[in-house]
Amino acid sequence: MDYNQNSNPYTQPNNQFNPNNQNQFIRNPGQTMAMVSLILGIASIFTIFTIYLPLILGSTAIVLAILSKGYGKKMLATAKAGIGTAIGGISLIAVVFVSVISLFYSVFHSMSGDQLVEFGRQIDEMFEQQTGQDIEDITGTSYEEIMKTYSEMLGK
Repeated sequence: MDYNQNSNPYTQPNNQFNPNNQNQFIRNPGQTMAMVSLILGIASIFTIFTIYLPLILGSTAIVLAILSKGYGKKMLATAKAGIGTAIGGISLIAVVFVSVISLFYSVFHSMSGDQLVEFGRQIDEMFEQQTGQDIEDITGTSYEEIMKTYSEMLGK
């Protein structure tokens, strides 16, 4: 039996390396990581209201984009886009987080001490109506006491 290349059923005659063939596509080894980085960066933007997920996805996207470079000197455009979208997702979640905190601070800071205590009492009553249990039995303190402490701390 003759074992030359033409009789091997697992190879095709056009599958040989030709240095003059310009149509041959050479895949960069880090291209898959760069693409995953871009997908995770986009996912970090779309999951912005889940608070923790954009931080995890965005930081993973940045790490994968940096690792996709390997020993090369230049970073792929897909990896750069992945870093950009990841930074965008992380910065958007930071903006949302800061705005929510400032909103709560401004609302509670504008209330008087009596209003804060009344708000705590209402929260206690709503919790007891919804669960049938006293919040003080579960946590050891009530929201009314927390609001009293907060109003004393603010000097109201």
